[in-house]
Amino acid sequence: MNREDFLERVRSAIKVSELPPIPEAPPGGLVPDLPRAGVTERFLEQVEAVDGHTHLVGSDDEAVHLIGVLLEQYGATDYLAWAPDHLPVAGLAERLRATPLDAVVPGDAEGRLEHQTGYTDLLVGITGASAGLAESGSIVLEAGPGRPRMASLIPLVHIALLRERDITQSLSHWIADHAEAAADTSNLFIITGPSRTADIEQTLNLGVHGPKHLHVVVLGG
Repeated sequence: MNREDFLERVRSAIKVSELPPIPEAPPGGLVPDLPRAGVTERFLEQVEAVDGHTHLVGSDDEAVHLIGVLLEQYGATDYLAWAPDHLPVAGLAERLRATPLDAVVPGDAEGRLEHQTGYTDLLVGITGASAGLAESGSIVLEAGPGRPRMASLIPLVHIALLRERDITQSLSHWIADHAEAAADTSNLFIITGPSRTADIEQTLNLGVHGPKHLHVVVLGG
């Protein structure tokens, strides 16, 4: 078939094509029928199943102590953290014996690159999390001012702080309750376990393109 015959057949098909009618009522959200009971236990199990580590603590003091232990465990002398008002632990930066680094400050390309390059040797990044998804063991992060993406993408170890009340059944459930989230953040991303990749022989490796260790600290209440 030559080019003109082909294009003529396309034009003919377009002329007779009809779009499906618009439904009279919105179809509604596609939310799985998952029980609310037991979401915390399910979430913790699923995080562990995808090679993450979970820690359920009862107070801010316990969380601060635990993070200090993790920093010592990995030999970290400093860390990259979200701004204090975006972390669910009061006074975290002031109470940890480490040197917090500033979040990425927008500016000219040259200055910003130099600022970001300094993060490459960091061992630990500390962030909050908007939600925990019991169905998959994933956490939802919303990046923006004071919440740099690099804190969860660059360091060897990612420590995510999550309130137990923010654990829900699935991503569909969370989106149904937070329809405005995508419009309110520069990046909305879902993290399921540490970074992983596989070669052509399907040999799984952790931490090749991001954190090798993920610790999810769940604060009760």
